[in-house]
Amino acid sequence: MELNEIDDDIEAFLVESYENLNQIEGDIIELEKASGDGEALVRIYRSLHTLKGNCGFLPFPNLESLAHAGENLLSCLRDRTIAITPDIISILLQTVDGIRQILSQIQATKHDGDVYDGLRLRDYSALIAALTRLSETKQTPKPSQSHEPIVNIQTPQIDTAGSDVESVNHELTEISTTTSESAYIRVNVNLLDQMMNLVGELVLARNQVIGFSTKFKDNSFAATCQHLNLLTAQLQEGVMKTRLQPISSIWQKFPRVTRDLAIASGKEVEVEMEGTETELDKSIIETIKDPLTHLLRNCIDHGIELPAERVACGKPRVGRLFLRAFHESGKVNIEIGDDGRGLNLERLKERSQQLGLVNAVQAATMSESEVMNLIFLSGFSTAQQVTHLSGRGVGMDIVKSNIEKINGTVEIYSQQGQGTTFKIKIPLTLAIIPALIVSSGGDVSRQAAPRLRYAIPQGSLLELVRLEALNSIEMLYDVPVYRLRGNLVPLIYLNEVLQQDSLRNLETLSLVIVEVDNYRFGLVVDTIEDIQDIVVKPLGRQLKALSLFAGATVLGDGTVALIIDVVGLANQTGITAKKQLLSENAANSQKQAGSRQTILLFEGPQGARMGIPLAIAFRLEEILASAVEKVGNQHVFQSYGRILPLIDLYQIFCVGDRFNDQALATVTETLQIVIVSPYSELSVGLVVDRILDIVEEPLTIKGIPSRPGVLFCAVIQGQITEIIDIETVIRIANPHLLQLATHD
Repeated sequence: MELNEIDDDIEAFLVESYENLNQIEGDIIELEKASGDGEALVRIYRSLHTLKGNCGFLPFPNLESLAHAGENLLSCLRDRTIAITPDIISILLQTVDGIRQILSQIQATKHDGDVYDGLRLRDYSALIAALTRLSETKQTPKPSQSHEPIVNIQTPQIDTAGSDVESVNHELTEISTTTSESAYIRVNVNLLDQMMNLVGELVLARNQVIGFSTKFKDNSFAATCQHLNLLTAQLQEGVMKTRLQPISSIWQKFPRVTRDLAIASGKEVEVEMEGTETELDKSIIETIKDPLTHLLRNCIDHGIELPAERVACGKPRVGRLFLRAFHESGKVNIEIGDDGRGLNLERLKERSQQLGLVNAVQAATMSESEVMNLIFLSGFSTAQQVTHLSGRGVGMDIVKSNIEKINGTVEIYSQQGQGTTFKIKIPLTLAIIPALIVSSGGDVSRQAAPRLRYAIPQGSLLELVRLEALNSIEMLYDVPVYRLRGNLVPLIYLNEVLQQDSLRNLETLSLVIVEVDNYRFGLVVDTIEDIQDIVVKPLGRQLKALSLFAGATVLGDGTVALIIDVVGLANQTGITAKKQLLSENAANSQKQAGSRQTILLFEGPQGARMGIPLAIAFRLEEILASAVEKVGNQHVFQSYGRILPLIDLYQIFCVGDRFNDQALATVTETLQIVIVSPYSELSVGLVVDRILDIVEEPLTIKGIPSRPGVLFCAVIQGQITEIIDIETVIRIANPHLLQLATHD
């Protein structure tokens, strides 16, 4: 036999052996749950028997000896001469580990000897001796209603004289399953990758041909293009299906991992799995294997309590760990969760401050979801000391980054005392994806000028908006924002990020609303074209460092378009870091004294120095006094399509009315307005004398309030400053406004 033939035989042997080994490991775990599962015993025995026989053929004597020792123990278990115990389960799992290590050695060296190239390899004689010792320890079978074997296999009437009945039964079992196995063949993954690349090139050629058909108004050519499009789509779907693997290919190892971790941490855990048949592309399967394993470890180590603690809380002694997978909206949804102690939000905030990851102001103003997401920060850990399981503050940040690399998202849902669930959404494949094609850069008023085009993965898209009136864009904390159905959406001008020509002179703007980590923002582009299937090509070495782009593609006209990485774009522009400032729900910010806050300083009536927390200052405006109207007893003004109540601080802190109703229509002076939102349902405009500054200082109480409408006095920039109590000011001006807001 030639060397190449031997290598092919070894490769086939390894593939089959690894498959058998994965099945054996899963069956051993099931055996521990139900020690009377005779079918599992038969499957384990048969797999070890096949492995031993193949070893003798090649030959691999050391692997054969270990498999034979395991087979003997399984024979005793099957005949009930030995009872199944946790110790026996453990030694069977050690046998699986030993076989896997020898297979890895064979894969690397084509050899399973004790010594290779002068290096002494792992010795399995002690494990073989332990297996042999257990096999020779005969036990008296326990009384039962039947002393028959666990599984009674009926065979045809054949002459077995002079033959090994056990071998005959084994061969009959093998013959019964060749029918189903003949429908499948093993294909090298590299060949599938080559086919996928060729299909990708075919998709690009298809796109180009369709582009030509739009130029040449020929019916026959158009019909041919339509047929080509249909065939290409079917071929693409078929090749992509050959790369799909069920998620059970990685989940099948989780029961073993769970058992080992539970024993190591002194806990009792059972695993439930749903949707094991859910399929993903092989490349994605490989990418998510480690992140899912880490989430599982996190649930066991940090989530599920010790048995005594669970019983004291009224929970079952055995903790529950569940895994779910399903398809929804063109994506694969994966959930990993537990019924453990849940996340302690106050503890997370406290720990993050101890580690210096956030400051007190940030911690105090965080929403629940933001507090939960603290566990994804690099260096964050709630463990007080490092163990072999956790405590180093690495892992969860890698989980998030690895999932985001494949255009996926991870969310946390937790309830203290009830448990925690991690929800992951990932695409089915990364090779060919639907994407929105947009353009940015160049002088769009000149048709001859080249336009640079970019692709945005459809999975990140929410909606498209076309703005006819540019005055609908507001500025808040130096960030342009657009009010979309009552919600503020911060905007990113793609041309500015890419340092291209300005778009500000355009009469209309095209917005692409995208979402990152449940946070929306709008991407301003020149034009929006259409959605088409694109082939994702990796970036060259020179461009890999650019976090803005996830790859490139070739469009139908032969031009190259860069694929925008929405997560990288949000991080580079700092949009996600500003989302707390842009939130309208910061009702209690003005009451958080003693910590550093961003303060808007202004001059009030009679030259008084006043301030409010910037978190509730919605917008700064200047309006003409003639724009002030009166409805009933309330002065109002119109702002971006909304009618806002107007409160003059002169009326609150002084006697008299600065607004003369008869003169308002003729006064041309401008008024400085601070729009504040103490509630998400209520915004009012405060008329101030002059905006002074925006500073970040601790709001330390230095004096009691001197008059109604003042929360307390503080020293800011060395000067006494009155911090305004917004709710009291509104109550003095018009208590009906607060009643409407609180009732809503």
